[in-house]
Parts: sequence; C-alpha cells; structure tokens
Amino acid sequence: MLLENKYYHLIRVEDSESPLTKTYHLALNPDCDVYRGHFPGNPVCPGVCNIETIKECAMMLTGKKLLISTIKQCRLTAVATPSICPEISVKITAAAVQQGYMILATIADAHQTYMEYKGDMIIL
Repeated sequence: MLLENKYYHLIRVEDSESPLTKTYHLALNPDCDVYRGHFPGNPVCPGVCNIETIKECAMMLTGKKLLISTIKQCRLTAVATPSICPEISVKITAAAVQQGYMILATIADAHQTYMEYKGDMIIL
C-alpha cells in the first residue's frame, strides 16, 4: 500500500449486510509530504491520492492485489482538506467481473461527499 500509514491511517472498518461492501473510516495525516507539496499553506487532497485511497480500500475489501483498468466515472464533488475534514469515510462496493471487480466508491464525511467513483480493477 502506497498511502496507508503515510497519507491516511485506518481508524476502523464498518461491515454491511453484503460481504462485498464495507466502509473504511480514515484519518488524514496533515503532516504527510503530499500536503506540503500540494498547495503549501492551503493543503488539499489531490484527486490522484483519492483514487489511490479507493484502490487500497478495494484491495482490503477483496483481499486481492488490484490494478485499475478502467475508470468509468470519477467525479470530484467538493474539495477535501485535512484541516476541514480530518476524517473521511470510503465506502466501497465490489462486484465480481471476468478478470477482477467492478468498484463503486464514495469518499465522504458526515457533512458532504467529496468523490464518486466507478471503475474496473483487475487482479494482479
């Protein structure tokens, strides 16, 4: 995992009725080097880090090493910052497809959604 324990820390995992849906509660690390380079003084969560976070949560959910093969939808709906939203929730739903999983995901906190994602990930 590239970002876990650097960019974010896993607080807890919330199960759902479906075995292929979970919500990962994460604490963003404001001291991460990513924020020093991504708008110093006014750090924001880069979209590419949001996507990598989704992939890492999908790997935890499936127990498989995954590679993003197709992003069908990726919509940034608000700007997340470690100072405004120090904790986020990543909800992942996976559906098995021929070579891996179709992933639906959202990144949100208690007040708003920051990203909506839909795409395919293949098993490495």
